[in-house]
Amino acid sequence: MAPQPSKIWADYPVKDINRSKEFYTALGFSVRDQTHDGDNFISLTIGHSGFILNLFSTERFEKGVKTKSADTANGNEVNFSISADTKEEVLEWEKALEAIGADIISPPEEMKEGWWAMRFADPDGHRWVVLNM
Repeated sequence: MAPQPSKIWADYPVKDINRSKEFYTALGFSVRDQTHDGDNFISLTIGHSGFILNLFSTERFEKGVKTKSADTANGNEVNFSISADTKEEVLEWEKALEAIGADIISPPEEMKEGWWAMRFADPDGHRWVVLNM
């Protein structure tokens, strides 16, 4: 059995660090500028659990993962889910996202009785779902 990790985080590539910083700051995420081995990136801290998402330039990301990054215009490699406590909270997310010009992939909809979801993409096409279940 593998050792249990003390933390888990995710990294993904972005075309423009500053544009991403503005986008996620506008959503109210905690955004920190970082530097490691001369590379600049930003770290987002998301939610009460403190999930960390690091955003790197595409060039730096591909160097680190030793492969090409996915083309988000033609596919999805990961689905980030944000919990919402109520349907109304899902609707609040939609308003906040519309206010900053986010790409709403699908507006709030009832997936099944009592389950509400909406989907959006960040400026680089990375997809997210806001889900109340």
